[in-house]
Amino acid sequence: MEQHDLPALADVVLRLADVSEELTVPYAIGGAVAVSFWGVPRTTQDADCLVAVPAVAYQRLADALNARGFHVEQREGPQPVTVVALLEQVRRDKFMKLSCRATSVELFVPVVPLQQSILERAVSKMFHSRTIKVTTAEDLILLKMAFHRQKDLQDIKGILHVQQGHLDVPYLRHWSAEMLEPPAVRELDELIATYRVADLPDPPA
Repeated sequence: MEQHDLPALADVVLRLADVSEELTVPYAIGGAVAVSFWGVPRTTQDADCLVAVPAVAYQRLADALNARGFHVEQREGPQPVTVVALLEQVRRDKFMKLSCRATSVELFVPVVPLQQSILERAVSKMFHSRTIKVTTAEDLILLKMAFHRQKDLQDIKGILHVQQGHLDVPYLRHWSAEMLEPPAVRELDELIATYRVADLPDPPA
């Protein structure tokens, strides 16, 4: 199957991977697409991606996005991607709001230490006959605890259920203490206990 014959969301995710790989910058696909690898899949028409783009590469980023059919979402509607528009969104929102094939895209840039860790820990997963870089289960849990919407909590419960015995619990506890408010830290600890999430087994001697 040709990439353009894929469902819109899958096609857009692959286009994001193409752009990141063309620029040779670290990236990690997140959101519901990443959840489908680690937890309970759910339907979505949104694509999320964290990408570390140097300031000097923004023109190349704009060119690559335009070439692959992306637009910047503005008040007046979708517009061609420009460096000025991207930088204004990053300055205001810490992410770029794009669209492609009627799919909403949020392109985040790293602004906190956890996001640097997310990029370093991203893993390769097979996605429609090719590999893409995906946010790990632990990092998804932390991000979703920070957003703390109802759908995020459901995703967390699904990941904890599916990944029992495969999660780096000390990593989760370290970063939750670093980035979450005390009530959220306690809530995550309670969820870990509820789902009886053991730490990763020790490697064989």
